[in-house]
Amino acid sequence: MTKIFLCASMNFYKELVQVETDLIAKGFEVDIPVSAKTMKAKNDFVVENFKGRTTSLQKGLYIKENFDNIASSDAILVINNEKNGILGYIGPNVLMEIGLAFHLNKKIFVWNQFSDDAAYKDELLALDVRVINQDLDKIHV
Repeated sequence: MTKIFLCASMNFYKELVQVETDLIAKGFEVDIPVSAKTMKAKNDFVVENFKGRTTSLQKGLYIKENFDNIASSDAILVINNEKNGILGYIGPNVLMEIGLAFHLNKKIFVWNQFSDDAAYKDELLALDVRVINQDLDKIHV
């Protein structure tokens, strides 16, 4: 069974959980970030209720666990909606996860097209990310 790890800014976790459900229905094994699991369990997707509630040490442990989950996956799917007027927003943590996936030779899928003026556009192109435009049928691992 193909395993996919979902990556996203916390602002997009509600949609990430829906994508998780949709991927499972299509027969994928899916894992999500530690903080997304917490939000999902509490059915609370208000970022302000979670942001800044962990220590730097805890955040580092979450990042490591997410990295371990990427390492055991076949691919990642980045949920990158609009945030603060930026189309296809990808934050620093997700950019690290993309870099790791590339280094580990994982397939990298991106939910939405990213902005042409994104500071990280050249890096994403170099990492051979595949934009699926919200079409899960375009995921082939």
